[in-house]
Amino acid sequence: MKNNHFTTRRALLGLAGVVALVFPVIRSRSGYAASTRPDNIDQPSGRSDRSFIERAFEMRRQAIDIGDQGYGAVVVRDGVIVGQSPSHVIVHHDPTAHAEMEAIRDAAARLGSRDLSGCTLYSSSPACPMCEAAAYWGNIDRMVFGEAISDGGRPSLC
Repeated sequence: MKNNHFTTRRALLGLAGVVALVFPVIRSRSGYAASTRPDNIDQPSGRSDRSFIERAFEMRRQAIDIGDQGYGAVVVRDGVIVGQSPSHVIVHHDPTAHAEMEAIRDAAARLGSRDLSGCTLYSSSPACPMCEAAAYWGNIDRMVFGEAISDGGRPSLC
């Protein structure tokens, strides 16, 4: 009996070691372990819907430059970009790495909270149902998209 307990404990400790080694690699691969402070993001000179949409389109250009799908997104709270990302679907081989999802993940990590109340999600195109659901669960207040700066309103589920 004692031997089985030792074997189980040893296996669990080994698994914990693997998780401890792999988790930082996964986080750094996605880019949202790099910084935990919104002030490390270069802020646009203006604090308007236009300037934030322009940044989303900068993220879109970055996505294209790295060989990914042409989408970009930023998350803004109180006139400050707190999260941003280009699409990483192709380069990370991750079907959930849409620009909006990555920007939401970035904002949550930088703010140290899954609650993104008071935030607006700006994206280069309308959010897909998965991204809108993530914005909903993150308590994002408003979505804005496209060059025409269309107001997508508050995210909804389904």
